[in-house]
Amino acid sequence: MQRIWTIAKKILFLGWKWALPLAALSAAALFFVFSRGLQESPAAYAAYPVSFYALIALTEAAVRTGRSVWRRVSAVPLVERWRRDGYFRVHWGLVLSLLVNLCYAGLRIVCAVRYASFWDGALGLYYVLLCALRIYLIRRMPDGSGGIPYAAELRTYRNAGWLLVGLGLALTGIAVQIVQDGQGYDYPGTLIYAAAVYSFYCLTMAVINAVKYRRFRSPVLSAAKAVSLTTAFVSIFSLETAMLAQFGGEARFQQVMTASTAAAVCALVLGIALYMVLSAGRKRKQL
Repeated sequence: MQRIWTIAKKILFLGWKWALPLAALSAAALFFVFSRGLQESPAAYAAYPVSFYALIALTEAAVRTGRSVWRRVSAVPLVERWRRDGYFRVHWGLVLSLLVNLCYAGLRIVCAVRYASFWDGALGLYYVLLCALRIYLIRRMPDGSGGIPYAAELRTYRNAGWLLVGLGLALTGIAVQIVQDGQGYDYPGTLIYAAAVYSFYCLTMAVINAVKYRRFRSPVLSAAKAVSLTTAFVSIFSLETAMLAQFGGEARFQQVMTASTAAAVCALVLGIALYMVLSAGRKRKQL
């Protein structure tokens, strides 16, 4: 059995030296077959298995090369620490999210100035304040060495909750004005697609962070998770209003949808913030 497996590996796993010429040959054969409309000809039935064989050989060569490259990359001290130290990985993940949020806040402020949009300016300012909250959490994030007392982390968690309460009230004021005036976030040109990508990025990162931070049992990381969730909620709300404004619909329908989403998002943001404050207070009393 071992001998059969050895022979099979020699046949299937050719390496780059033979896989690349075989792939080029199969690509030329497929081009000839499809360009001449010979999909049902004997030439096609010969080209298909050759192409499949070339795909297997290329995949094996790529996997083998990838493993070799990954071993070399893993030997770099920074990468090795990234793999080993969970707190280090989370810290730089938060920094990356902060940079993305700053870029998005800058985009909204530029749009506010360029197109004289109050709504873009208000949302841009909201994201700037949200970035300030992220910086506050990053500066107080533990490193896993136990250097930050649990009580100090709870205090940071409670302060972050109060800051989120303020941001939630500001968001509520913005949402009320949007519903009353019947306006939304208007993205010129194709910027709405950039906003959609950002919204799905925020939602994806919020889900990833909710799973990733859970095992650390750190109040500061829990606060970072809450900030990620609120960022995702707000981005989805702004995207919905923009899509309603750009792609139309009856005015009454737009107002109902905007009001419903605004009420849900504001309630969630304020609910998360108040839970943080009350939970931190209860846990501090138990120490």
